[in-house]
Amino acid sequence: MLRRTSEQWLALFDQHKSSGLTQTEFAKQHGIDPSYFSLRKRQLLAWQQDDNHGFVELTPNGILFCQPMVLKKRDVQLHLPAGTDAVWLATLLKAMSL
Repeated sequence: MLRRTSEQWLALFDQHKSSGLTQTEFAKQHGIDPSYFSLRKRQLLAWQQDDNHGFVELTPNGILFCQPMVLKKRDVQLHLPAGTDAVWLATLLKAMSL
């Protein structure tokens, strides 16, 4: 199976929208199982929608967080201890967004 990035999937969804084909027809023409196409569409659009809420830009300057933190995204939780470096956290969040 061909691995696609999130950006490639979103481009495919745009192509489907302008194609005039049903989702099933479009998926089959591109060699994608229609059920998987539907699943990826739901997942990525849900994640994209979630990303528009709840995060703010972090501009760290060598700050250490004094309190333990829990970052939550859907069903994933990341527990960070007190003393976590803000620069490290910003680097982690940036890497996760790619």
